[in-house]
Amino acid sequence: MRHGTDAHQEGIDHVTAGLSADKKALYLTPGPENSGTVDVLFDDHRVWSVKAPEPDERGRVRLAWPRALTPYLRGEARITVRDSADQHTLATGHVRIGRSSAPIEIKDAQGRFLAMNKWQRLGPSFEGNDTGVQQRLLASGKRLVDDLQDLGYPVYIVGGTLLGAMRSGSMLPHDDDMDLAWMCDETDPLAISLASMRMERELVARGYTAIRLGFAHLQITFFTERGETDHYVDVFTGFYHAGLYCQPFALRGDVPKDELVPTSTVTIDGVEFPAPARPASWLEFAYGPNWPVPDPSFVFVTERGTKRRFENWFGVFNRGRVFWEKRYEMLHERVDAADGSADVDRMLHLLPAGARVLDLGSGDGRLSERIAAAGHPVIAADYSYEALRLARNASGAGAVDYRYLNLNDRHALLGLGFELVDAGGAWWVSLQQVLQSVPKQGRANVFLFLRLILRDEAFAFATVDTNLSPRYERGKPDTWHLPVSWLERESRRFGLEVEVVGTGRRATANGERETATVILRRGAGEGARGPEDEEE
Repeated sequence: MRHGTDAHQEGIDHVTAGLSADKKALYLTPGPENSGTVDVLFDDHRVWSVKAPEPDERGRVRLAWPRALTPYLRGEARITVRDSADQHTLATGHVRIGRSSAPIEIKDAQGRFLAMNKWQRLGPSFEGNDTGVQQRLLASGKRLVDDLQDLGYPVYIVGGTLLGAMRSGSMLPHDDDMDLAWMCDETDPLAISLASMRMERELVARGYTAIRLGFAHLQITFFTERGETDHYVDVFTGFYHAGLYCQPFALRGDVPKDELVPTSTVTIDGVEFPAPARPASWLEFAYGPNWPVPDPSFVFVTERGTKRRFENWFGVFNRGRVFWEKRYEMLHERVDAADGSADVDRMLHLLPAGARVLDLGSGDGRLSERIAAAGHPVIAADYSYEALRLARNASGAGAVDYRYLNLNDRHALLGLGFELVDAGGAWWVSLQQVLQSVPKQGRANVFLFLRLILRDEAFAFATVDTNLSPRYERGKPDTWHLPVSWLERESRRFGLEVEVVGTGRRATANGERETATVILRRGAGEGARGPEDEEE
């Protein structure tokens, strides 16, 4: 392995340290004199920015790879470390991680370079993206702003969008979206939620795709011609409560209202956008007094009390969604696999001819179409647009009605429930490897939904992983588990009965999982049981 020996051959000056790497960390010897923020580049593409720790007793700095990056770190690459502030190159070298000699490529299925973002996730950034996404985002953001202003919403740019505008008049190179907020005059959380929902309906009526991340947070998503997610704009709700400015999901503090509205105007790459009345006031509130100094490694840290307050007021509907979006985004087409087919076949044997089936958490649609091929009308719902893209592209002649639906959003889920009830007749429900992959509150939504729609002999057919994954990670829903005893206890609150019809094992990328196949039916009693009736 060569450590920094080819720096001058590559035309790079001011190299001051040797560089080496393994699957756990990147090492600089000696470390930088000042422990500031450094950028880590793979073959000239910035992938990660991090504050360098103090050197150890040998003068070496160890930069532990972020968890999201480690699956890509097999093979060879030229790695460069530079100072984030002045772009000064600190070290560069050709490294090999593991046994593979293949190039390390940190890209998604669309060929876009990925980088760590402020939420410690990998995503496409503007830096290194030559597809014109910045220009498309500016155009989309401008159209959205114009529509929001036309609808009477006092909107202004915030976040990294405002930061880039004030620093350079451009988008931040390490950013990946546009951030907007609007000033809501309501102060009661329920009234604020209703105002945001009204905005959602009005934007959908104008042709936008809105993803609700909470009752005070919308994400407006834009797609490529192939149906892939291209870019998005966050729309946060700003309001005052108890004298403090609140902007869920992360910000609450003392910002005078007249420093936010009426809005001013800033220019981003020649396009005018509304901004807070005093942009520096918002930036200091969000990023601190050193906001003018570039820090690509910045991570939002939300005070615990603020987080709990916002989550209790407005909910969190995004848990797990980004994980599955990224999982399916890596695929150009649906992967045909037998996983889950046996469970669906078992369900099909129990269904009456022509039974209408709702497949919740349908993923790429393989199992939905297996049900439809057996002669059943099927509605398939998922909260990953990338999964729905794969399903629709592979679907034959519209055999399945694919829909976007977030099980964490009780309002949206019950909206579908009332639609099905109004249609009349019975509906059966398929829940294949779903219930253990949503948070407890999401499962409560599903159980309430089942209580609403299940009629007569109809049932829900579910398969769940019941043992803790050998490779459990809190941020990876495919490693979560749901023992049958938990399922029985949680569903009992909603008047449902659980019948175990099979158990087994399955091999997964996260180790061997024990499974249970169950049937959920409405109980014979009247109404759902309350929490006080739940057995401990």
